[in-house]
Amino acid sequence: MTYNVLIAGVGGEGVLFTSVIIARAANFEGYEVRGTQLHGLAQRGGAIPTHIRFGKNVNSPLIPRMQADLLFALEPLEAARFCYFAGRDRTNFLVDTYPVKPVYANISGQEYPSYEKIKQMIEPFAKKYIFIDASHICEQKLGDPLDGNTMMLGVAVANGMLPLKKDSIIEALKRTTKEPEDDIKAFRLGLDYKD
Repeated sequence: MTYNVLIAGVGGEGVLFTSVIIARAANFEGYEVRGTQLHGLAQRGGAIPTHIRFGKNVNSPLIPRMQADLLFALEPLEAARFCYFAGRDRTNFLVDTYPVKPVYANISGQEYPSYEKIKQMIEPFAKKYIFIDASHICEQKLGDPLDGNTMMLGVAVANGMLPLKKDSIIEALKRTTKEPEDDIKAFRLGLDYKD
């Protein structure tokens, strides 16, 4: 069986970093890992979807429509943008509530939807969803909102949304960052979070 994770966010939120951590942790556990990352739009504040697939025999890096097991959104509106990868019978949504309003929406004066509206958008596609204020929690407790993505990894593991061992993720953090202490603290904050 292949497990499919779609990470969605905006440039600068740590989408690519998060995908590397998941891929390495899965590799440490002996899984074959395939994935694809969209680069370039980060400079323009655009959406950055990343596909990660791991299992015993993974043939393609792209997640088929309606086949995501986890939609890991570092920005609320990005969760709604990629619902076509979700299927109500299989897809869990994990969403950081920290909004990053698109540049063009700011310029044109468009209103950012409420969390309730975003929940209504994703609910028809979600087996389960968790909205967590991970970036704000990490800003308050660790002094850096950018640790929110790592906290969300802990939430995903603790709530059975990401079938990887916590030790594998900690090892991936140690091997990926020069100073992993804050990332490990953020990950442990997520492990302690129960929905």
